[in-house]
Amino acid sequence: MKETYCNFPKINIQRGFPPNTEMIMENFTRKYISEIKLKDQIFIDSSTIEQVKNVTKVMYKGFIKEIRCTGQIFNLESPRNQLFFAIRKEMRDYCRKKYGKINVKVLEENIELINSNQLKKGDMLLIPKLEQKKNNFKLITKDFINTFSNYIKITIPETINFTKELFRWFGYYLAEGMVLFTSNKRYEIKCRGVSFTVNIKEKNLVKEIMCTGEKIFGVKAKLIEIIERNAYRINFYNTQLGELIFNLFNTGSSKKKIHSYLMLAPLDLLNELIHGWLKGDGWICNKRGTFTGNTTSIELVKQIYLILINLGELPTIGLAAHKNQNRKKARELGYYLRHNLYNIRLLKNKNRSHRKQNRKYIFSPILYTNYKFYEGYIYTLEMRGGNSFIANYILVNA
Repeated sequence: MKETYCNFPKINIQRGFPPNTEMIMENFTRKYISEIKLKDQIFIDSSTIEQVKNVTKVMYKGFIKEIRCTGQIFNLESPRNQLFFAIRKEMRDYCRKKYGKINVKVLEENIELINSNQLKKGDMLLIPKLEQKKNNFKLITKDFINTFSNYIKITIPETINFTKELFRWFGYYLAEGMVLFTSNKRYEIKCRGVSFTVNIKEKNLVKEIMCTGEKIFGVKAKLIEIIERNAYRINFYNTQLGELIFNLFNTGSSKKKIHSYLMLAPLDLLNELIHGWLKGDGWICNKRGTFTGNTTSIELVKQIYLILINLGELPTIGLAAHKNQNRKKARELGYYLRHNLYNIRLLKNKNRSHRKQNRKYIFSPILYTNYKFYEGYIYTLEMRGGNSFIANYILVNA
């Protein structure tokens, strides 16, 4: 890895990104640019994956520009000479004046490479929709089970086909589920099953979770009514099932995430997972015409955001409440949030959005720009077969 030092006036090497900028890997995981190694495979466009040829690490001291696009809560930071694929605000204004609306074809024909220093509020950046051949249509359960018990009363199937029912059940777990743990005689913690907590009024959801779980995994659920919480607890007592779900999704509201193996599943199945999650943790706001889902897991919210982009939706990530905030419902009891609460919103009518899209890209207006002083390393990548890559979901010039 090359390492040099520069001050702000040396504009010939003022390109790159700070170490916490995220790249999208070939298996749809994300990795900080500072962790990228030679020969890593990353997305460089909507359907193209290339190998990293070189990583350059540069010491930088000066001002960098913060850019935030519509629908995001995270900024993309870069020195002023970093090039972005962008459409100028003037072209958007021209479209409105000539056509009375934003014409996507005109946007496609006017994509330019623009310096970070020249970007302004209203310019549109490109967010690629990622495409990849997906060949995983079965779940080999033994790959995700590490049972150390000598006696398993009920074993779950060794192979489970990818179905919409399965992925919808996974979505319910992400919204309402947790892994149950116990201790063996040596006081080692181990999984003993999976549990769902569902509102007592959602009887159809209770029935679906129980029936689907038994049909797919062969494990009968035990239903417990929790009167003080006005809810039902659905418990599937099975060590193998607990380990499978723990290794695929983790447990705990702030730690849940989707295993990379499932992120490679066909989009119609991932769409079912999203629907299950929204059914459990979401609601419809009729006044604004939006679907909204909440989670305290930043990893999960980023994964769902990426899936929705690839599905052709126009998702918006928001911060519903800050860590340690005393929310209205908990104020009387003195409860405070232990984690940030994030939400994802989807418009029923996409035409209401300021963002536009075609088959390959979402054209997202810049919502916010700012300069700040930065002293530290910036990183640039050289790719073997292209001159672009995706940084914090945005297409940039390598």
